[in-house]
Amino acid sequence: MVPIDPVADPRWDAFVRAHPDAGPYHLGAWAEILRAAYGDRPAYLALVSPAGELTGGLPLMRTRGLVTGSRMRSLPVVPPAGPLAPDDHGTRALVEAACRVADDAGARVWTLHARGGGYEELVPELRPVPKHPTWVLELTGDPDELRRGWKKTSNNLWRNLRKADKAGVTVREGRTEDDLRTFYALYLRTMRRRCVLPRPFRQLHEDRRLLGPDGAFRLFIAEHEGDVVAGGVYHALGDAVDLLYNGSDDSRLDVRPNHALYWHVIQWATEAGYRELDFGHARADSSLARFKAQWSAREVPEYRYDYVPGASGEAAEPASGARALQGRGRRGPVERVWPHVPLPATRAAAAIAYRWL
Repeated sequence: MVPIDPVADPRWDAFVRAHPDAGPYHLGAWAEILRAAYGDRPAYLALVSPAGELTGGLPLMRTRGLVTGSRMRSLPVVPPAGPLAPDDHGTRALVEAACRVADDAGARVWTLHARGGGYEELVPELRPVPKHPTWVLELTGDPDELRRGWKKTSNNLWRNLRKADKAGVTVREGRTEDDLRTFYALYLRTMRRRCVLPRPFRQLHEDRRLLGPDGAFRLFIAEHEGDVVAGGVYHALGDAVDLLYNGSDDSRLDVRPNHALYWHVIQWATEAGYRELDFGHARADSSLARFKAQWSAREVPEYRYDYVPGASGEAAEPASGARALQGRGRRGPVERVWPHVPLPATRAAAAIAYRWL
């Protein structure tokens, strides 16, 4: 068991790209992206054979806030990037080592996000925490056949796709800095509408700079009558494509730009040989979950585990700070005001909250 620099050591990405359970957020570039955007410090762990071959790894970042204090996370901000190991023995070794890193760092908690469950059985110090599922579409066969099937199973979706076609919405891949900035402007408006703090532009900028050249980062943009009306940031690795962020012009939703966008990505991913498209998280009983399910996406559980140093498996959650924005479905005083806050102010508030709180 050794610490490893996933950016400087080429063994890390070579191992990740060859591992069947690895996702795009295991790539070493995320250590640099999160450091640049939030000031987080990487503390990645690796299993190394006597011959120097990497046989396992766990992404691990240290975060610090004035309210939240010191925390270890695998990983913050992005979808799950859990331990990669050849067997349960290796997984246990990585998780136990991360617990000891949290102890030594004086962290209040280490949070592990993973696509698989059962980690509390390997390491009883971990305690499960409820987490919303993600929604995954299996990309098998002909996408046009899939679309024809929606006429029977999701007629509303089928009609909305036809509406986008008739309106002349087109989708292309965004390849320039200007495309990214245009998308980010839509993303800011969308996050304000949802009463969610936006992620900083620097994260997306570093993401594109580091992962764009090899195709792990993808930006797709929907246009209507010469205007960009929707877009999405996706990541691809192995046989899967993940949606990370999306944004749309709420004044142009009548032409169904998001439907056109998702349909284009389904076609692109299928033609490129990917087997899964992850639409992202949604509470199982929410309207967002129903929107994702109509695309034939299935509910897939994800898992969160917390290790609290000194808690001996107790269920006490470390104290948190003031209530953050609760997002769609809540109508408290903050949510009533937030949609009217100027966009530069939402961006500034997010920068302060993510970097210091």
